Amino acid sequence: MAKSKPNQRAPVITVMGHIDHGKTTLLDAIRETNQAARESGGITQHIGAYKVTHQGRPLTFIDTPGHAAFAAMRSRGTKVTDLVILVVDAVEGVKPQTKESLDHIKAAGVPFLVAINKIDLPDAAPDKVKSQLAEAEVLVEGYGGKVVAVPVSAKTKKGLDQLLEMTLLSADFLDLPSKPEADLAAAIIESELDRRKGPLATVIVKAGTIKVGGDLVAGPTSGRARAIFDENGQNLAQILPGEPGQILGFRHVPPVGATVTSHAPEGQALEESSVRLRGGVAPAAHLEGETSNENEKSLKLILKADASGTLEAIKQNLEDSVTLVSSAVGDVSEADVLLAQSTGAQILAFRVKTSSSAAKLAEIEGITVTSHQLIHELLDDVSQKVLKLMEPTIDEDILGEAKIIAEFTVGGQKIAGCEVTAGKLTVGDKVHLVRGQDQLLDAKIKSLHQGKDTVDKVKKGEQGGVAFTTELDFKVKDKLIAFKKPITSL
Repeated sequence: MAKSKPNQRAPVITVMGHIDHGKTTLLDAIRETNQAARESGGITQHIGAYKVTHQGRPLTFIDTPGHAAFAAMRSRGTKVTDLVILVVDAVEGVKPQTKESLDHIKAAGVPFLVAINKIDLPDAAPDKVKSQLAEAEVLVEGYGGKVVAVPVSAKTKKGLDQLLEMTLLSADFLDLPSKPEADLAAAIIESELDRRKGPLATVIVKAGTIKVGGDLVAGPTSGRARAIFDENGQNLAQILPGEPGQILGFRHVPPVGATVTSHAPEGQALEESSVRLRGGVAPAAHLEGETSNENEKSLKLILKADASGTLEAIKQNLEDSVTLVSSAVGDVSEADVLLAQSTGAQILAFRVKTSSSAAKLAEIEGITVTSHQLIHELLDDVSQKVLKLMEPTIDEDILGEAKIIAEFTVGGQKIAGCEVTAGKLTVGDKVHLVRGQDQLLDAKIKSLHQGKDTVDKVKKGEQGGVAFTTELDFKVKDKLIAFKKPITSL
């Protein structure tokens, strides 16, 4: 049994690994809660910090999201952690994010051990995993190295006691003095704007103590700890070194990764007063795409998310052809819609609501507001929007093409004399008017004429007159492209 050393704080342990390899389920088994079931799609969306006790000794765990979009959040996790548990699926083995996690671990110089999970499955092959780890230059015990590897099943809880025992033994090799009377130094690992409570920040204290009523400073914002909560929402009186907690009391949502202290550095107050914080959130940096060449096509976006860690992860995975007009934590507001209207941007909302007044204004102004619950779905949507911007007809079925060879007027209406070069033109078709390489306008075919006859369609190789439902400023040599949008099933 690992024995606690006197005056030592709880070790901070980060759980890392590839998506769906069972990190949250492993913590779920340790905590005997059901965090995994509450996450969208069963994939962890935020960093969560939890305090558990094993053999009478406290341990603080950070559950780091495994999706590729959250690489920055995993990297941030290694900056506040003392020890890492790398979770590897006993069936799937070493995957890209496993190697990425190893890169973060090595860069941070953090000691780690391996949990080979899902050994309850019939295809589980722990030895194969150990061999793959050796190929990734991780030599575990029995394979020429000293890295501890523990076979476990988060589902059946087999091996969990051994994993926790080895975690405590590994922590005993570290010097983790508890200094509750020292100057405060805590790391913000998550922050959000709660609709009812206001700005909230999840922290892990490294030195000093955060007490209810104490002064707090984090980056460009400050405040006073009005309330402190544990991971279950229960009130706490204080947070000691090595412990996690959620703080209510910052004036604005503090930036993730900031260090919390109890007093402002010289000049901090002046800096905060000179920065205008919109929507109660520290302003996010715009992407370089905002200053791109005006001739280059760029998708303009306004991004709203429920937490700053999520916001950071999304921003780091946006394509180069995206211009981020604004990004902030919180619900979509009328101000966001007005900004979109003035800049020609679209609004993306991740796990936040759109106020009824903002939704009504968006409908009036014709502003697109798209909501998502999963990060990869949002990024896929952005990719589709970019593709549509670069190639407007990418999702269209082409019905026919025609070149305009004459222009004449009948009964006061302009008629385009056309020769169909591909497919056919049919009454009721929507058409693009194309001049050179530019797509100018869209219209709808009102009627088709051949000689004195009115016809329903004009086929390839035939000529005919085209009348439109709205007046179209076409010229000879322009091209008409008839198209339809494919019907997508819900």
